[in-house]
This record gives sequence, structure tokens and C-alpha cells, in this order.
Amino acid sequence: MLNVSTDKRNGIVIVGLGSPIRTDDAIGLVIARRLGDLCLRSDCHIKELMTGGIQLVEEILGFDTAIIIDAMHCTDGAVGTCHRFEIGDLGVRIPCLTHHFGLMEGIELGKRLQLDIPGELRVYGIEVSDPYTVSEHMTPELTRSIPRILDYISSRESEIFDHIEEIP
Repeated sequence: MLNVSTDKRNGIVIVGLGSPIRTDDAIGLVIARRLGDLCLRSDCHIKELMTGGIQLVEEILGFDTAIIIDAMHCTDGAVGTCHRFEIGDLGVRIPCLTHHFGLMEGIELGKRLQLDIPGELRVYGIEVSDPYTVSEHMTPELTRSIPRILDYISSRESEIFDHIEEIP
């Protein structure tokens, strides 16, 4: 059931999607947490979710900007590659996100119900190799990519995050 709050939250919400017990699927949670440490603004809120769809829509209602971070599992993507998607156009489909099911449908439903969907909505998809094996540890290759992923996102969102230079 959609829980619609009438409270205006304003500011920015960073939502990390993933599961802490599904190997590389945890990357959305890890990156959102680390970005919280780099946030320059007092109105920046960090949330971690293990589901998408309607629950995700509930969590972003009332914010001016939402940034969603999730794992992508494509056969041709290099592990650790980060992709940025703008969701201004409801026709945009984001391939390979592990929590993709219901994202666009939830946002479209929210707009049709005239809910307070953020005016700016961006998704960062991070290429992973194993989002399904049960483990609390990400693959070494993805773990080594974390500084590069943080650099990629912080440089593109410089008004929100303190930009870090990639650690060699």
C-alpha cells in the first residue's frame, strides 16, 4: 500500500538500493553510505532500501532532488563502470538494474496521482559481476572500484558532494 505523507521534506535524498547479503548487489548501499560522508549540504538525506518500486517512490516523495544508486548486471559491462541516467522523461528505460522492476511504473503512478515526485531524479547504475550469490562480501574487483565510483558521482554532482580525487 502506498503511504503518502503530506510533509514537504525538501532538499536532496540519496537512495542506495541493494541487499547486504547478495555479494555485489550491496554496492548501492555502500556507495550511498560513503556519499553521505561527502555531502556538503545540511539538507542531504541518505536512505538504504532493499527494494524498489512503490516503496522507493514513497521514500523520495517531497524531496526536490532524488539520486538513486543501484547495481547493474549486464553481460558486456566492465565491473565498476558507473552510468548516469536522467529520469525527466518517463519513456526512459534503464537496462540491467537489479532493482529496476517497478521504478518507472512507480514514478509514472506517482505523477498520475499528482504526488510530490522530485523535480530532479537521477539514477546511477554500477556494473557488477555477481549480484545474486549469498555473501556479505562484494567481489574484490568491485571493491577496488569504489574510489573510482565515488569520484565519478561526486564530480558529476559537485553542488552536493565534496569531490574526491580517485585514489590510485
